[in-house]
Amino acid sequence: MHISRRLPLSVVTGVIKGFAERKPTSTDFWEMAKESDKKLQDYVHVLLEAAAAYFKSTKFTDIGSTMNHIVNATATFRDDIKGALDAHNITFDAFTKELEGVFMAIVNDLKQIPHPDKAPGHAERADMVERVLDNTAQALVKLAMRYGIEEEIVTTYLSALKPQVQALIGIIGDINEQHPQLFPDLVYTVAVLLIPESWMLKPLLGLFGFGPAGPVEGAGSVAAWLQRRFWGAAVEAGSWFSWLQEAGMGVLPQWAGPVTKTPFLIGSILTMLRSRLSRE
Repeated sequence: MHISRRLPLSVVTGVIKGFAERKPTSTDFWEMAKESDKKLQDYVHVLLEAAAAYFKSTKFTDIGSTMNHIVNATATFRDDIKGALDAHNITFDAFTKELEGVFMAIVNDLKQIPHPDKAPGHAERADMVERVLDNTAQALVKLAMRYGIEEEIVTTYLSALKPQVQALIGIIGDINEQHPQLFPDLVYTVAVLLIPESWMLKPLLGLFGFGPAGPVEGAGSVAAWLQRRFWGAAVEAGSWFSWLQEAGMGVLPQWAGPVTKTPFLIGSILTMLRSRLSRE
């Protein structure tokens, strides 16, 4: 993958190594990912296309189309509630903080459920998703009413969102059962695709473990716990930052050249996929 020639590769590698040694937090990942939004989006779409071709399965590209529906529905919801938030002098940053508190309460509710001894099956995972989304609906309606947001706006959004989230979890669950070594790639892909509407989707999809995990501060340990609950797997510590490197981002996004759909990129991704599968 291309890295700008303005800096020697040895310099980039050295900074990456130093960055990794200071144990980056989940906040570091999100900040870096947002700065490289377009390049990362391009990269994961190529990843999904390559995986679909390699495994001869549309499930991988279905992840991209499903996330597109989720992001578009959330963008519409954002536009619909903007007037009410402005009327109360509430910024989206402030509203996001409120949302994070709402979703953390849902996480605490999930912790009351006995942890499964093994990865949940399709039906069990579907029940868990249903419970999370029902709790989300109740919490969002209550929060919306505090700011004068019409209940119908929230219920319309959730009606559009619910089947898409259920489909997303089902698709990833099916792939994970067949190819568990690809799980980190799938979680990373979803996390990158939610970035355009991260104000809502970061805490919402975080309920299902779509976020950086490992020995990192705060949210990282929660993400690891949720990943084990929903998928029976955890993302290896540090893998999120190696992903940024694999995607050509480096540690500082401005060092990275554009990610394009070249035969070299496709070949690199297929090599990565084969490497993942060889460890199963």
